[in-house]
Amino acid sequence: MWAKYGAPIAERIKFNDPKTQQAPTVNVYQSRDYGMALPNRGTTLDVLIRRGVQFAVCDMATRAYAGIIAGKVGGKAEEVYAELKDHSIANCHYVPAGIVAVNRAQERGYALVQMG
Repeated sequence: MWAKYGAPIAERIKFNDPKTQQAPTVNVYQSRDYGMALPNRGTTLDVLIRRGVQFAVCDMATRAYAGIIAGKVGGKAEEVYAELKDHSIANCHYVPAGIVAVNRAQERGYALVQMG
C-alpha cells in the first residue's frame, strides 16, 4: 500500500521517509533499518504483535483516508478502502469509531499508545 499510496498518505500526515526525505514507499514501522530515526527505535509492528499488542483501527478514519487518497489518485473511495483493509497490519481490529474504542478500553484498564 505504501508503494501505491505513500505519496497521498505522506502528504496528509506530513511525514516523509527519514532516509530519503520523500514519501515512504514501504511501511517504515515494519523495517528495523531506521533505528533511532523513528520513535520505535527499530522495534517493528510485527515484534509488538508477537508480544501481544492489539491494534484498533478507526473505520471512520480509514474511510476518510480512502476518500482523500481516491481524490488524489483519481480512484474510487470504496475500492481504495477495500484495498486498505485487505492490506492492514496483522492483528488489527477495525472499530467503528476509534475514540469510542479508546474510551471503552480505558474504562477496562487498557492504556493508549499512538504512533504517527
